[in-house]
Order: sequence, then structure tokens, then C-alpha cells
Amino acid sequence: MQPLTVLLLLALAGVFLAWYVTYRRLGATRQQSAGLSRQIEECRGLQKRIETLQSLLKVVHSVLLLVDEDHHVVYSNAAAHRLFEMEVRDIPSTGDSLMAITRHHELDDIVRLTLENESDEGVGYQIVLQGRTYRVQARRVTIGGKPHVALVLEDISELQRLGRARRDMVANISHELRTPITSIRLLTDTLQRGALSDPRRGPKLLQKIVTEVEFLEQMAQELLDLSMIESGRVEIRLVPVELAGIIREAVGHFSEQAARKDVTIEGLAPPHLMVLADPDQVGRVLNNLLHNAIKFTPPGGIIEVSVALEGEWVCVAVSDTGPGIPEEERERIFERFYRGDRARQGSGTGLGLAIAKHIVEGHGGKIWAEQASPSGGARICFTLPTASL
Repeated sequence: MQPLTVLLLLALAGVFLAWYVTYRRLGATRQQSAGLSRQIEECRGLQKRIETLQSLLKVVHSVLLLVDEDHHVVYSNAAAHRLFEMEVRDIPSTGDSLMAITRHHELDDIVRLTLENESDEGVGYQIVLQGRTYRVQARRVTIGGKPHVALVLEDISELQRLGRARRDMVANISHELRTPITSIRLLTDTLQRGALSDPRRGPKLLQKIVTEVEFLEQMAQELLDLSMIESGRVEIRLVPVELAGIIREAVGHFSEQAARKDVTIEGLAPPHLMVLADPDQVGRVLNNLLHNAIKFTPPGGIIEVSVALEGEWVCVAVSDTGPGIPEEERERIFERFYRGDRARQGSGTGLGLAIAKHIVEGHGGKIWAEQASPSGGARICFTLPTASL
């Protein structure tokens, strides 16, 4: 073989070898590129999931904390920032200790107990933070091969308040029912023992039974009305209506009752003042307030219904010259069955002001109690929205 031919063959073999090595490297590069593309897509997917979870955690009302084995907070949501007044940072990790953030040794003890318990089952606790009650769920989790504790704090103060209110209501209803039922029982026993044939005592005892039955009927109806109002089953139809007409009708309804007790009712309302209201429901509020005012105003006293325009709202006030309402009881009188100062106690179901409050709030207004004058007396005020013709 000629030397030139050998050189050409060697050169050709070198070129082929270089091409083969380059081809193999190109194939490996393509595989790496495909792997990197997959990793990039996976990272994008994970980033999207992280952003979605972070968006959801921002609107979660429960407080979420993730604590590592050294009791350092590695994650906290917006609710935790608000509760513990934490500095909001660009990254969720804080790195501060749980005690430094919360200043609450019970939470630190919960984390310690959860870390010592190797079970992954969550444990429930109840603690008080800043005057409010929280239900704490603690669960041990493993992240990156190391133990962590996930804490969820749920504010249950309102649930506890509602539970107490329900128990108080049941107790109050039982108490309020016991009195008329006992009275009816005693009256019927008296009649059975011969008073029914007594022409003087018999009719009086029967009339007392009728009075007690009417009281029970009123209580049952007001309980039903209050339940329907609170559940939204009573429709409030807001229409433009002249306020003076509603006041005039309410005052006229109680004129005879006030005259029998020697009490004067004065109703003052600007003519043509229009409010956006349900006339029947507003009339019911005024009836409740006037009924209470007559009940607690002594003979010779004065009850005044006044109206004041305050921007887009009309304030209606019912004032009396009775014993007044102690300042510490002025918010509680709107609770169901609440009985305050003995001087202002009397017959009634104790539901009228609770019903009035729900009706006024259904109109978007407010209702409150205050002192009528420096010399005493009570004033119940409520607001209604104005309406233009």
C-alpha cells in the first residue's frame, strides 16, 4: 500500500473518530438538555403550586405556624402575623424562636410535647391568647428527614359566646315559663278545692288564669318572631315612607293606656320627612319602646318621641321620666330575657328590645340606650336611612 494511501486512511479514521466522539457528546448534551427541560417544567409546576398555596394561606383565618425541632418558626401565615404582630417579610421563613414571637409558654410546651410524642396523630389543646380563646391542633411532621411541628390556632371565642348565649337562653326560657305555669297550677288547685263555686272569687281566679295564658301566648309568639327575624325568614320591605305617620299611629295606639296611668305622650316629627323603611316593622319597634316607657314612667310623667336628621340618617328617640337605666346595663337590655335594675322590672317577656334591635339592624341602623336628661330618665334611640321623594 502506498504511503499516501496509508496517510489518507489514517486521516479519514481520525476524522471519523472525531465525528463519533462529537456525536456521542451531542447525544449526551441532548439528553441533559431534555432532562433540564423536564426539571424546569417541574420547577415551574412546583412554583405554581407554591403560589397557589400561598394565596390560599393568605385568606385562611386560622393561624398557621411551622416550627422546627429547635423551636424556631420556619413558616407563618398572614393570620399569625396579625395575631402576634410579626414583621411581614418577603419570604415565609422567619427563623425566630416561638417564644420570641408569641411570648406564650403554653405554645412552647405544646411544641415540646408534640416533638416528644413520636406519633403522627394530631393532638388538640385549648389556650387563651390576648383575652381570646383558641383551639390548638398540633401535629408532628417530618420535613427533610427532620421532625417539625405544625400548629393550627382557631379562634373559638365567638363559638363559646354563642354556646353560653344558647345555654342562658334555655335557662331564661325555663325560668320565665316556670312562673306562669306555677301560677296557673296554684289557681286551678284553688278552683278545684271549691273556689269555682264561689261567685266572688271564682271569676277573679279564672281571669288571672286567662292573664297568665295570654302571657304564655305572647312569649311563644315573640320567641317565634325573634327566631324568624334572626334566621332571615322575616322579609323587611324597604320603601319610602313618611316617618310622622308611623309615629302618629304608634302614639295613638297607646293613648288610652297612657291616660289610664296619667302619663302624657308627645310625638314630635317634622312633616314630610321620608325614611327608607318597612312601616310595619318600624311601627313594631316604636310600639315596644312606648310600651316599656309607659310601664316604667310614674304617674304624672312625660314620654316624648323626637326625631333628628343626621346626614343620611334619621335618629328616632323615645324618652321617659322614669328611673332610668344604669350605664353598665345599657348594652345588655337588648339581650333576650335580660332583667336589670329592679326599678325598671315589670310584666313582660323580656324579648321586646331584642326584637327591636334585630329589626333596626335589618334596616342597616343602630339602636342604643342613654340617659334622657341630667335629672334622670331613659332614652332609647335608633336610626333609619333617609329617602328622597
